[in-house]
Amino acid sequence: MFKKVIIVLFFSFSSLQLALAATYDEAAEAAQNQQYDVAYKLFQKAIKENDDPRAYNSLGTLYEKGLGVEQNYQTAVKYYKKAAEKGNVKANGNLAVLYELGRGVKQDWGTAMGYYFTGLNEGDGKSMNNLGVMALNGEILPQNTSVAWALFASAVNQGDREAPNNLAVLQSKMTKAELEQGKVVYNALHQKNSKKPPMDIMLDYLGWHEN
Repeated sequence: MFKKVIIVLFFSFSSLQLALAATYDEAAEAAQNQQYDVAYKLFQKAIKENDDPRAYNSLGTLYEKGLGVEQNYQTAVKYYKKAAEKGNVKANGNLAVLYELGRGVKQDWGTAMGYYFTGLNEGDGKSMNNLGVMALNGEILPQNTSVAWALFASAVNQGDREAPNNLAVLQSKMTKAELEQGKVVYNALHQKNSKKPPMDIMLDYLGWHEN
């Protein structure tokens, strides 16, 4: 009898979790269909019902882009920070960009790089792509084509929108040796059970570390 009660509670809990997740999914679908007013209300509902970290991040995007709401970078930062605190990986790259550009916050490259590095370690595609651009151009990070390729390839795997074009353009200009080295870096970044986080591996290949 005890086991039956547990099973009933388990399925009830699962149904509740699915229902709560559905609110965010509906909001994301509305945003995809450019129904931003509807999406805004549903993201708010997802936060109220389930304190969904994804909803905080998505609201940040609406405010950053001015979609369905008046554009407000400071409010975007507030929502992104809340999302990051709650473990949303994508919020790291979003915050990094705003600190990099000084939108809604005082421009701060140190804080921006901190969020980019956290995003890299946690698998955020935007962070990977933007760090790749820096490595390619020698901006903040030392210039290294092979590392840039590895970061772009990693970003592609995480679904970043800009990465596929960046990867294709860069690869068309690389030597065979640079490409082979890029694959070595990529494999190192994604090595299972590595004692080093991806950030440290990237910096090792760049020959540079923070002071």
